[in-house]
Amino acid sequence: MLRTRFTFAVAAAVAAVTLAITAVAFLAVRADLLNQVRQQLAAQAAVVQREARHLDGHIPSGWVPPHSDRFGASSMYAQVVTAAGATWAPAGDDGLLTAGAAAIAVASGSDAAYYSQATLAGVRAMILTTPLAPGLALQVAVPVNTVDMQVTSVGETLALLSAIGVALAALVGWAVARAGLAPVGRLAAVAEEVTATGNPGGRVEVGRADELGRLAMSFNTMLGALQRSLAAQRQLVSDASHELRTPLTSMRINVELLAAESGLTAGEQREILDRVVAQVDELGQLVAGVTELARDEPPASTLRDVQLDEVVAAALETARRDWPRTSFAAELEPCLVTGRAERLQIAVRNLLDNAAKFGPPDAPVQVRLAGGELAVRDHGPGVAAGDQPHVFDRFYRASAARAVPGSGLGLSIVRQVAHDHGGTIRLHAPGDGGTLMRLTLPARPVPEPELVQLAPEPVRLAPEPVRLAPEPGGLAPEPGGLATGPGESAPVTPVAAGREFQHHS
Repeated sequence: MLRTRFTFAVAAAVAAVTLAITAVAFLAVRADLLNQVRQQLAAQAAVVQREARHLDGHIPSGWVPPHSDRFGASSMYAQVVTAAGATWAPAGDDGLLTAGAAAIAVASGSDAAYYSQATLAGVRAMILTTPLAPGLALQVAVPVNTVDMQVTSVGETLALLSAIGVALAALVGWAVARAGLAPVGRLAAVAEEVTATGNPGGRVEVGRADELGRLAMSFNTMLGALQRSLAAQRQLVSDASHELRTPLTSMRINVELLAAESGLTAGEQREILDRVVAQVDELGQLVAGVTELARDEPPASTLRDVQLDEVVAAALETARRDWPRTSFAAELEPCLVTGRAERLQIAVRNLLDNAAKFGPPDAPVQVRLAGGELAVRDHGPGVAAGDQPHVFDRFYRASAARAVPGSGLGLSIVRQVAHDHGGTIRLHAPGDGGTLMRLTLPARPVPEPELVQLAPEPVRLAPEPVRLAPEPGGLAPEPGGLATGPGESAPVTPVAAGREFQHHS
């Protein structure tokens, strides 16, 4: 679990820091205690050196430093080492501290004073070997068992404190992880509930303003969008099934009439077949509209610059073909929009078809495109005030429009296309009647084409014709040959301009 990993990570980090601090503290305390022992040895050696100076440099053989007691667990010990390697020690301590080569070198004056450690009579001691007089060196030893016990005690205390610190850090880390990750746990629980039930109605409580609170708010927003999407999907399926039921039922009745062979005349059969064809066409338009509305995400085609006036012009051409009795008066200003041309053309076609459908045949449909706004106006009966707020709803048909073929999806598709392209669609009711639809899209002017200056083409001169002068005594050349004598001619070989012409007899 994330909480356990977070706790272990915090405990490991605290343990590493605590171990480093403990090691540094332990070494510092140990060094300080050993430094105190060295200072004690140096002070004791100074006392012995002062006593030796009282002898004016005439130290008798076998002289033992005064106040030197037998070496023990708490008493100090001192002895003299000669340059010859002899040791002058207190009575009973002969051979306790053997003079080594280093001590003899100090006695002979070739080496300086130094500190060392050794075990004397089973007790660990620190020893200072320092010059005493010419040919003599002083060795002072102090037991360090007390220092060792203090160092051990300090180490144990630091280790215990470190363990307590790591344990407390792990406990605090676990508590912080539990409190900090509680929103994540609630978020996971809500996600599991949505997965299990398929109902995105649950929400996560948000009581904080940090990153986790933002995550919870974003999750709630996503659930709300999912809930709205599912509700819209269910509503679309319900409305589509209701709208599909009517043409299917009517088509089935007509087909059953044809299949019953109940003595229908040829004219009646033709009329029923025309109804079936019209119902199939209506059904196809309904399915196409439902499919268009069911797209919750943009098509796979990429966004690109689209010249909206060309899209409107193409839609007008199709509308004039589909509605030959309706006159379309268009005024189009070139402009560019960013989007998908095929979707924009569907929206424009729906606006033109809607205007042609409800406008009288003898009145024109006025189309104007300027500044990224497409205005389509008809001169029909218009939309009642009570129906205006609902004309863009799916499958909504005003009471005055129910006698006209249609599915009630055209304006819904226009609104969806406008929304996908960052635009708006609005309905206006002019004072002199009719309906005015305004489709507004983010547009920009079409850039003027750049003038490209072409380099002049090089002038090619035709080669001058070669004129041949007759040789002296010869005949003038005839067309197609060169005269060389009476009744004879030689063929002429073409040559390039500038080359010498060869004459062969």
